[in-house]
Amino acid sequence: MPIKNLLKHRRISQWIINSINNGQFRPGDKLPSEHALAEQFDTSRQTVRHATEELVQRGLLERQRGSGTFVCGTAFQSGFAPKRVGVIITYLDDYIFPGIIRGIEDVLTAQGYSITLGITHNRHTGETACLQRILEDNVCGLIVEGTKSALPSPNLQLYEELRSHGTPIVFLNSYYREFSQCGVFQDDVSAARMLTEHLLLNGHQKFAAIFKADDLQGLKRFEGMSLALTFANIPLDDQHILWYTTEDIPDFFSGEMDDFILKRLGDSTALICYNDQIAASVCKLLKRHGKSVPTDVSIVSFDNSPLATDNAYSFTSAVYPSAEIGTAAANLLLRCIRDTSLREHIRLEPNICYRSSVRNLSEDDNNFI
Repeated sequence: MPIKNLLKHRRISQWIINSINNGQFRPGDKLPSEHALAEQFDTSRQTVRHATEELVQRGLLERQRGSGTFVCGTAFQSGFAPKRVGVIITYLDDYIFPGIIRGIEDVLTAQGYSITLGITHNRHTGETACLQRILEDNVCGLIVEGTKSALPSPNLQLYEELRSHGTPIVFLNSYYREFSQCGVFQDDVSAARMLTEHLLLNGHQKFAAIFKADDLQGLKRFEGMSLALTFANIPLDDQHILWYTTEDIPDFFSGEMDDFILKRLGDSTALICYNDQIAASVCKLLKRHGKSVPTDVSIVSFDNSPLATDNAYSFTSAVYPSAEIGTAAANLLLRCIRDTSLREHIRLEPNICYRSSVRNLSEDDNNFI
């Protein structure tokens, strides 16, 4: 059989399996005719027959002479078509992800689903490997945090292949502009506005920021800060905005770039950091040069991780509800499995935990909030 037909044969068999997993076809249901499937997949009836015959041999389908091809009830009931969901995240040991995974697992395992987990380390090649594995694993749905979501993705074809198989996809935290179906996100724009407004209320007018350039969350957080400053009629000085990418992190705060970073921060009294990890690194940098938070620089950040609550830092930070996001993503995926036409974005409203990393310039220098 030509390679082109082999690919179509795989698409047809995968579509049938996914349609059983998501409830579109139930035990005893009759499949569309070979002619209808051939038209649907733009292929020959021979290719359709090859795809269905393979599933008959595996015990998932059965043919009834003169009636057609049906889903085999006994095979389905015995769990032949596994209720398996793919989950792809960028990191496993980062502080927000254990909560996300726990939220997903609590919902899906209660519904009898197993999970295939993939870690990309926020690299496109890692995402490619994870998606290829997901395609081979016959999953009935995918929850994924996109890799370097601010950049054009080289893996859109793999996502399109999953979609063509009828596999619902729910994105976490961000999405690809070229491919956005369903997702669960923190409202990063609103969170950044709230943090910036808190600094403004405390008398700050000289702002700096450090944001991640290759993830959409970094762009959204920059947008929220910009909106708040524009509304307050405070100009945004580009030279005080530092951008970094995934590959920069090991070197950015190694000590070799301290002078460069301090020069870019300039005489800013307020600093907005992409997350608590960056904020902690800035604190260490400032300490190396005899400066401190909030005496010399007030700092706010995102995630409200254990770093933010540590007595050494005590950052004002936007809460990242990791378990809630995982739970919402799993429940959304279950709805998508039941209704593959569903398109829904869930955007969670932010909360801020206010701590002692912000100095009140409107009052006495010794009055901190």
